[in-house]
Amino acid sequence: MKKLSAVFKHFTALLLAAILAGAAFGCDMENINYGDTDNSEKYGSPVEFEGAPHEARVFFVNVGKADCAVVEVDGHAWLVDTGTEDSFINTYAALELMGVESLDGVILTHEHDDHIGGLDPISKRFPIGSAYYPEFVLDGAKIEAAAYVAGAPTHTVKAGDSIPITEGAAFEVLAPSERIEGDGNDNSLVARLTVNGRTFLFTGDMQTAEDGRLLGSGADISCDVLKVPNHGNDDATSAEFASAADPLIAVISTDTNVDHNSANPKVIARLEGAEIRLTQKYELGILMEVSERGEISLSFPERPAALSGAEIVSASKDAQTLELRNDTESELDVSGWFVYSTKGHEVLSFPEGTIIAPGGTLLVACKSSYRLDEADVVWDQKKVWADKKEDRAVLCDPFGNKISEKLSE
Repeated sequence: MKKLSAVFKHFTALLLAAILAGAAFGCDMENINYGDTDNSEKYGSPVEFEGAPHEARVFFVNVGKADCAVVEVDGHAWLVDTGTEDSFINTYAALELMGVESLDGVILTHEHDDHIGGLDPISKRFPIGSAYYPEFVLDGAKIEAAAYVAGAPTHTVKAGDSIPITEGAAFEVLAPSERIEGDGNDNSLVARLTVNGRTFLFTGDMQTAEDGRLLGSGADISCDVLKVPNHGNDDATSAEFASAADPLIAVISTDTNVDHNSANPKVIARLEGAEIRLTQKYELGILMEVSERGEISLSFPERPAALSGAEIVSASKDAQTLELRNDTESELDVSGWFVYSTKGHEVLSFPEGTIIAPGGTLLVACKSSYRLDEADVVWDQKKVWADKKEDRAVLCDPFGNKISEKLSE
């Protein structure tokens, strides 16, 4: 894994390459905007704690009415949920900005699509070591199938278990301890992470039935940062739970334009005293860094300026191919760029060292294509472009900026 300093080395390398090649990439250090930093006295002060300090960051990604958080401790990166299949672009950007190259693991709190839907496209660019989900989930087969496609071995956990991150840091599993019939939300995996004296509580879509059992178990749910259960809907976060958690910061992952009941005023009232942050208010989400003295700082990264130089020439349904062209007079390095289909959300991330010659083209072919022998890059899919429905190919730079789009024909 890269450390934070490696992110800036990455951007510097991109800029230097652009200058040397004479390509008008349009990306420089000044375009990396992390927004205003919030360092409230409530959570921006040092705290005392035992044990060795860690480098720790948590990025609550704006994935719409869905959940996804990147957790990184000492360079070990994890996801807690993965968003939907079409929100992966912001997750790509968040991971790229953090300098993540692979994921040690993912925690899938339960089986709903707004929590596991992004697993497959994310795995196409960021290899995943393992996937963890609750033993008492209602539809484990759905999670197993998604993890299999993503190439991630699975492990089930229950209350009392621990998911190790690195020496001295682990996710402590608080729930579920038993199955609650009727609703997958109430079997969400609830995990607590304490690092540098600060505690984060991840709650999936836990509703009041599960939070009542969690409170009854006697588990310590006090926290500095709460990922508010179930997008802040009023069927979750009981007054008793909110009082016991007593967070300094409460993050609601949602899009209220889609879910009008989310970020519900009743829930916000129950969290009185906490600073409420909605992911939808920030382009990519909310990045929290915990210093080695336990100071929490918030920033709000924005997508860097778009790179340029390539366009999609064609996306052929018949041949199951994609052709790109370099419109510049210099070599164009498209390493880390990616293309996806708007219909099936299949994703191809261009590997390191993918170069398009000046004025030249790059041919991508699926495994079933009759042009496979001519391909510069093979898409590890038998077929991508839909035959009978409209499907578009979208080319993006590593930060999710849309560079070119073409209707498949």
